[in-house]
Amino acid sequence: MRQLYDDGIDLKQQTVEINPTDHIRRCSLHKNDDIWTFYKTNHPRVVTLGDALNEGYINSNNGLCVGIVQSSDDISSLQWLSYSQVMEKCRRIGSYLWIKTKLIPMQSKVAILSSNRAEFLFVEQACYQYGFIVVGIYTTYDSKNILKVLQETQAEVLVVDNLERIQTFKDDLLNNNQIKEILVMDDGDYGENSKTRSVSTIIKSINNSDIRERPVVDPDSIASLILTSGTTGEPKLAMISHENLLAAVKANLIRLDRQNIKRPITNIHCSFLPAAHVFEKFVIFQILLKGTALVFCPAPEKLVEYLSIVKPTQASVVPRVLNKVYDAIIKDVNKSAIKKYLVQQALREQPPFLSHFVFRKVRALFGGKLQGIITASAPMRPDVMHFFRIALNIPIIEGYGQTETCTSGTSTNPIDMSYGTIGSPGPSAEIKLIDVSDTNYHSDNNQGEICIRGPAIFKGYYGDEAKTKEAIDQDGWLHTGDIGEWTSNGALRIIDRAKHIFKLSQGKYIAPERLEDIYVRSPWIEQIFIDGISTEVTIVAIVMPDEQYVRKNFQALDTETTFADLCMNKKLKDIILSDLIRLAKKHKLEIYETLSNIHLHSELFTQNNGLITGTFKTRRNTARKYFQSIIKSLYQADPTTMARRI
Repeated sequence: MRQLYDDGIDLKQQTVEINPTDHIRRCSLHKNDDIWTFYKTNHPRVVTLGDALNEGYINSNNGLCVGIVQSSDDISSLQWLSYSQVMEKCRRIGSYLWIKTKLIPMQSKVAILSSNRAEFLFVEQACYQYGFIVVGIYTTYDSKNILKVLQETQAEVLVVDNLERIQTFKDDLLNNNQIKEILVMDDGDYGENSKTRSVSTIIKSINNSDIRERPVVDPDSIASLILTSGTTGEPKLAMISHENLLAAVKANLIRLDRQNIKRPITNIHCSFLPAAHVFEKFVIFQILLKGTALVFCPAPEKLVEYLSIVKPTQASVVPRVLNKVYDAIIKDVNKSAIKKYLVQQALREQPPFLSHFVFRKVRALFGGKLQGIITASAPMRPDVMHFFRIALNIPIIEGYGQTETCTSGTSTNPIDMSYGTIGSPGPSAEIKLIDVSDTNYHSDNNQGEICIRGPAIFKGYYGDEAKTKEAIDQDGWLHTGDIGEWTSNGALRIIDRAKHIFKLSQGKYIAPERLEDIYVRSPWIEQIFIDGISTEVTIVAIVMPDEQYVRKNFQALDTETTFADLCMNKKLKDIILSDLIRLAKKHKLEIYETLSNIHLHSELFTQNNGLITGTFKTRRNTARKYFQSIIKSLYQADPTTMARRI
């Protein structure tokens, strides 16, 4: 790793303090660069997001751009579209929206409600090229929230992957004068007099003489309204300009180029995280600027199938995906003493060549050609990171950012083999930590709320000036709500979300996500949600057990018992709680960080039940309200019993 990807950074001093009064830090490699302009030296031809495809066309010499999986007689293959073919589709869609639908550049909004697929890219890029504002709506939203977003944004066009997506409220849309057209990605005859048309039909309907030259689009104009994750409350619409996202993308490419993270590592990308999410947009634009290729996977449950077909060379994932893969592998390994011994030796790299043979199936699981991974949205568990570093033998980069920063924040260096940090800021950002009131987090101790400043910071929340002022102060600092600390080597570490921290009656502060990261390592559980009440001295948790592990290792009286009934079994609850207390002792947690009681819940947190976000983070406020009465009841157990458990 050090031979291949060393960018010259001093791993013992990854950031430097450029302002000792406010404790402002920058990456040590870019301490003297102007964060407001330096990123513009990368891909200077690209001024707006609409320039991305043309840049890819030039840099790839009209190479492969988008692959579409075709299946016939149970045999799957990839049909490729070149950059020029994709550009042609986008120009026709953009021209149609301009001259036929009469949308207004830099004013009209187009909402996209779709799973990941090629047509998503065609429509989105068409909008960027012709200056229409993209509103991405998550497919997990119900009809009420979809209609709410459409109403708030005054979107004039709605693009969906299929009509079933809007079947329950289609009449509301057809009778709504605000919505001029509904464009459907699936082919079909939707009626000439209807305002519903297929994307393929409008592409065919535009003659060469109808194709319009792109309008001049202001780089500072809004390119997209992106919904925030909603982990701390109701999702908000972040206004992202062309310049915002390009600043984040170009700055990261400067860093990756310096680290030698480029072709062939970046040759093919398999996109499965929601295309409406800023993280996946951030990754896709890097692909397009470099002129490499991508394939869209329409659903997470099809990921394994798609990886075997696409054989990607790079992947963008969230930690929960890698956690699931790791847990499944370890469960299988533990079934065999020989397998367990070989894996333990390979992870110790004794002898060094052993991992190449032991982990060949792990590499095959990702398609066999993976050469780089970027992960974001939550910290990686050290044991999981160590496993995949050895098993895949590729650079794994952890990134940190938010929708409001266009994912620009910090990222780890591929040659840094330490764990638990999120690296240093990129060349278009600077960071400071500020004191958090009513806590022990103080900037003088290198701890506090993370604040980020730079050209990638969003323009504000659409239609909510008050929330915008809460997020961005008068000096341009975005207050992230995340609590971080600078380590001795100048890397940043996330401690928790400021809004997630709660205080117990004895005055101790609890950072629940840090504790969940420890407790979730129990083989008995699949998910865990930790909470507490300010009048109590201990914490409690809602635990979603691992059904497969429970059925194999817990002897229920009746083998036909439903999982919901199993979760009501007191003996099972005591076994799981005992294992969680074991983990608390193993990791030397404080008494007040040790669980005093738990509730077993049979249904996993999912996007469909609204308890996790599109990037698999817990919606804590929603979960707290949902389990409010249960959490209160967990404190009503016999206090002597609770004390004895701890």
